[in-house]
Amino acid sequence: MSESRATGLSWLFVALALGSAVVLFLGGGAAALPGDHDEAHELRHAGNIIPLSELMGRPELVGQRVLEAELEREDGHVIYELELLDDAGRVHERYYDAVTGQPLRGSGED
Repeated sequence: MSESRATGLSWLFVALALGSAVVLFLGGGAAALPGDHDEAHELRHAGNIIPLSELMGRPELVGQRVLEAELEREDGHVIYELELLDDAGRVHERYYDAVTGQPLRGSGED
């Protein structure tokens, strides 16, 4: 093995080791996702927010494909942030109050 290749592999090993240490130390970003999912599940089952499936029944959303759905807290409100693909292939980002299902800001195309 050439010296430059060995040096490159050494730096790769160091980078992977440091990256792993950061993930272990901070708890990892992926580890936080189940907590978010659990919170959304609890809110929905407690009746505090409407199910996403119910929201998707709104006339303006019927026939659109969900690319991404996030449940967020903004200014004390729980909000669904949806990234949608319509039949024409356009992507839209829409926001809905997760408690009432009413549309909020940002209903334009991206």
